[in-house]
Amino acid sequence: MSDNIRRLQQEPSKKWWNTKHTNLILKLDYAYVDKLLLNYSGDNFTISKGEFVCGEFHPKPEFTCEFCGKGRKKNKYTPACFFPTEVGYIYKCSNCETSHHLYQFLKIRNPEVALKYQIERWHRNLTGSSYNCPEPPKSIKREYYQRKEKELKERNKRMYQHKQG
Repeated sequence: MSDNIRRLQQEPSKKWWNTKHTNLILKLDYAYVDKLLLNYSGDNFTISKGEFVCGEFHPKPEFTCEFCGKGRKKNKYTPACFFPTEVGYIYKCSNCETSHHLYQFLKIRNPEVALKYQIERWHRNLTGSSYNCPEPPKSIKREYYQRKEKELKERNKRMYQHKQG
């Protein structure tokens, strides 16, 4: 009996993206996916399937599509899912064929949460041109760095006063 199974996975050295941060991105993404499902889908979702990505198992939640409204858990038809990939979770509906990265989906569904997600990924250096999440606006980055500079000045001032007496 011959082995007819083909492996469609590429070796990490042949990929154009860096898989070093994959598990960190998927862990962060799943926290947002889980909150989304609990807040918006209620009990109309199932987590009975999953995918192995970079050697680790990641759940694949299935639910009613946010865009076309098709699917019901009691009918066992849930066409939409968040699919784990090496670059993060991707929203996919098999009925209306909609596909979005998690950031794009959050931006459509709830822009405030999208901004929070964007900032959280930026703090972990997981945004920019080589990732599927852009960097936050310059005004937010400016405020962050001003706050950090102010904290550092206050800490240095306290240390100086402590040394002086």
